[in-house]
Amino acid sequence: MNDYKLSDKLKYWLDKQLSKGTASIIKLLSLCVITIVILVSVMIVLFKLRDGFVEAFWDSLATIVNAWMPSSEDGEAGYIVLNTITAIIGLFFTSILIGVISSGIEAKLDSIRNGNSIVIEKDHTVILGYTLGEHGLLNQLIIATGDKKRCIVIYTDIEKAEIEQDLHNNVEIPKNIEVICRHGDITNINDLRYCSIDKAKVVIINALNDNVRIKALLAASMLKKEYPECSANIIACVSDDEHLLPKNKIRDDNIIMLKTDDIMAKMIAHTATEPGLSVAFKELLNFEGNELYFEQDERFYGKSVFELAIYIDKATLVGVKHNGKVKLNPDRNTVIQEGDEVLLFEEDESTYEVNEIELKKITDKEFRKSAKEAKGTLFIFGNNVLLETIIRELPSDIKDIVLVHHGEDQPAYDKDLIKRKNLTVFKGDYKKNLDKIASKAGHIVILADRTMDEEDSDISNILLLLKLMDLKEVNDYSYNVTIELNMENSYNVAMKDDEIDYIVSSNIASLVLAQMSENTELEGVFEELLSNKGNELYSKPLKPFNLSTKHDYSFGALKQIALTYGYTLVGYSHNDQMILNTDLEERITFNSNDRLIVLGRE
Repeated sequence: MNDYKLSDKLKYWLDKQLSKGTASIIKLLSLCVITIVILVSVMIVLFKLRDGFVEAFWDSLATIVNAWMPSSEDGEAGYIVLNTITAIIGLFFTSILIGVISSGIEAKLDSIRNGNSIVIEKDHTVILGYTLGEHGLLNQLIIATGDKKRCIVIYTDIEKAEIEQDLHNNVEIPKNIEVICRHGDITNINDLRYCSIDKAKVVIINALNDNVRIKALLAASMLKKEYPECSANIIACVSDDEHLLPKNKIRDDNIIMLKTDDIMAKMIAHTATEPGLSVAFKELLNFEGNELYFEQDERFYGKSVFELAIYIDKATLVGVKHNGKVKLNPDRNTVIQEGDEVLLFEEDESTYEVNEIELKKITDKEFRKSAKEAKGTLFIFGNNVLLETIIRELPSDIKDIVLVHHGEDQPAYDKDLIKRKNLTVFKGDYKKNLDKIASKAGHIVILADRTMDEEDSDISNILLLLKLMDLKEVNDYSYNVTIELNMENSYNVAMKDDEIDYIVSSNIASLVLAQMSENTELEGVFEELLSNKGNELYSKPLKPFNLSTKHDYSFGALKQIALTYGYTLVGYSHNDQMILNTDLEERITFNSNDRLIVLGRE
C-alpha cells in the first residue's frame, strides 16, 4: 500500500476542487478569506490592538475585501502591519475573484451563444446535421410551409454563430418561420434531449456520412422510446442496402428510409441519353411549381382514368389510392370508386379544375410504328458504386458503352460487368485522347470520385466538364453531358447549359428528405419512382406514340394518346424547353426532336 505525502493529498484535493468550475473556485477563495480574516482578528485581539473580536473581524474583512492599505493614523504599529498584510492578500483575492467571475461569465455567454439551453417548443421540425453552404433542405421546408407558422431546430456540431451567419448570408427566412440553432453531438442521446424530440413533429437526419446518419437515427430512436406518447417520424436517406435498418425496427419506430444511391443512379441513367429529364425529376421532388397531392372529389366517382385525362384541368392524374394502396400510372380503364382518392400533380392543393368535355376520338396516327433507332456511343468517366445500377437502368437502345477510368485510386471494373457485349473499356490515358473521345461521343456521363474529398472530386469533375464543353464548341461536336456532383455549392459555381444535366447528391437527398417530412403518405410513391422496380419517369421520342409533326395537338389529347400506349403524360420537351402540367386546351405543334415526359414502365 502506498503512503502519499500530505502535500500530494493537498494537491489532489485542490485539483478536484478547481475542476468543479467557477462556483467551486469562488467557494474555495471565500473559505481562504474567512480563515485569514479570523486569524488576523484573533491576533489583533490577543495583542490588544482593538477592544473586541467583532470590531477586529469587521475591520479585517473590510480591509481584505477593499484591498485598503491602512494609514499611520489608524492605530498602533502592530495593527497597521497586520492590516497591511491583510490588504495585500485582499489585492490578490480581488484580482483572482474578478478573473474567475469574468471567465465564468464568458463561458456562460459562450454556452448561450452555442445554444446549449433546452428548446421549449412543440410540433417543431428537428434537423440533425448541417453542412455550411448546403441550403436545399431548409429552402424546401420554407417553401412547403407557405404562410403557416413553423419552428425548425437545427442541431449540429458546428458553432451556432457560424450557422447563423451562413443562414443570414444565403437563406431568406420569412417572419412566420423561426429557425433555432443548437450546438452539440447529434449521435449523443443526452445532447439530443436539448432538441425536445419527444415533442417534435418530425426528425430529419441530415448528416453527410452514412455512419453518422445511422448513429444519429439510432440515438433519436432510443430517445423516443423514453416517451411512449411521442409520434414523431424519423426520416433519413442512406447510400445503400448495407445501411438500411431491419423492417420491424423501421415499422415500430416510425422510421422512413430511402437509398440515395438508387435515386442518383436512376436519374443519371435516364438523363444520360435524355437531356433535360433531370428538370422533370426535380419538379416532382421539390416544392416549387407543381407538387403531388391526394384529392378526393365525388365528381370523379364512376369515371375512368381515360375520361379523367380530359376531365381534370390544370392537374395530371398520376395515381389512384384504393383501400389504402396507391397504384401509379393506373390502367386507362380503371374506374374511380366511391371513397377512392386520386394522386394529382398540380401547382397547389385543390387548384385543379373540372371540365365537362366530350370525349374525342384520337385519330392522328401519321407515323407508323417503327423500330427504335440506336443511340450514339455513351462514354462513362469514373467508377463508383452507382456504375452497375446505371448500366442496368440504361435504355435498351444504347448502341455502345465505353468506360473511361477517371481518377488515380478508383477501383478496377467488375469483371462480370465488362462482359456485356456492347461495353468496352477505354485503353490509354484519357487526358491525351480527350479530343478523340469527344469526337465519337453521343452522350457523356461523369461520375464522382468517391475515393477523394467531396469538394476535390467536384472540382476535378467540373474541370473535365469545361474541357469537354470547350471541345464541343470548337469542333462542333454533338453530345450531352450528365455530371454527378457531391455538393450544392459546387453546382452554384459550375457553368450552365441546356446540354448539361447536373445530379447533385446533397441536393437530391435534401429534396427527398423534405418531401418525406411533409408527405409521409407519399413514401410508397417516391419509393417506387426512385427504385429499380415499377413505374419510372421517362423522356420518350414522338415515334413510339405515332405523333406527327404536321398536326397540332391539345394537351388533353396528348394525355389520352399516352394512356393508349400505357403511359401517364406529365409534360413535354419542346425546343429544348420543359413544359409540365399545362392547360388541357394548350396546343402544340411538335418538332422532330421534341419528346414526351411520361410516367410508366419501360
